[in-house]
Amino acid sequence: MSGQEGVAGSGGLRRTLALTRMRLVAYVASQRAWPPWVAGLALVLGAHAGGRSAPNQAYAFSAALLFAVFGWQAKTVLDTEPDGQRLLSRAAVGSGTREVVAGLLAALAAAVPIVVIAVVVPYALGALRIRGPALPWLGFGVWIHLLAVLAGLGVGALASRVVVARIGWSALILVGAPVTVLVLGSRDALPARVLVPPLVSAARLEPTADLGGLLTATLHATVWAAVLLAAYGTLRRTRW
Repeated sequence: MSGQEGVAGSGGLRRTLALTRMRLVAYVASQRAWPPWVAGLALVLGAHAGGRSAPNQAYAFSAALLFAVFGWQAKTVLDTEPDGQRLLSRAAVGSGTREVVAGLLAALAAAVPIVVIAVVVPYALGALRIRGPALPWLGFGVWIHLLAVLAGLGVGALASRVVVARIGWSALILVGAPVTVLVLGSRDALPARVLVPPLVSAARLEPTADLGGLLTATLHATVWAAVLLAAYGTLRRTRW
């Protein structure tokens, strides 16, 4: 990638962040942000309605459910801008790479309210059966939901309008990915679990006792999302 195409450089980062901010403001102002946020709140309340449970299991279950919402939200953020405006944005920031990065950053930022809700609400409602200090478990909740955000970003990007023009194929990606994660992630067979981000299997981890498992799960989810985002970036180069 040349200096001209990179995000950094002479004002490149500043223009990228400005475009990110503009897209995030447009996403919220158009009220497209409301359905994912409301759906996220509803799923969080439903996930913790069965009484108190171990925080690692509760947070992992919540993250696996919200994975679908994060994918849907990423798609709606990336689809907010009309195609013509997207071309103008590319010209304004000076490169296609910056335009793509700005969209992905906006999608990440849009997921923050749902992560906060998913971590804080069950704790505030007393739905977690916490042993010892609460802070490590809250950190675990933030961690597992951020993994779900990252994985959902890859799925939502591949389902976005600029990559998949037909709504049926887009819906298949948005529904098929979470179902696959739930089905394969709950199996004991290692080959099946490797194919999906470890949102379900993370329920067995504890923040103070399984640091190796936490690092492995982080690497696994990051690589999984990176593969999807690399595919998105490759496809975007032919679909400006």
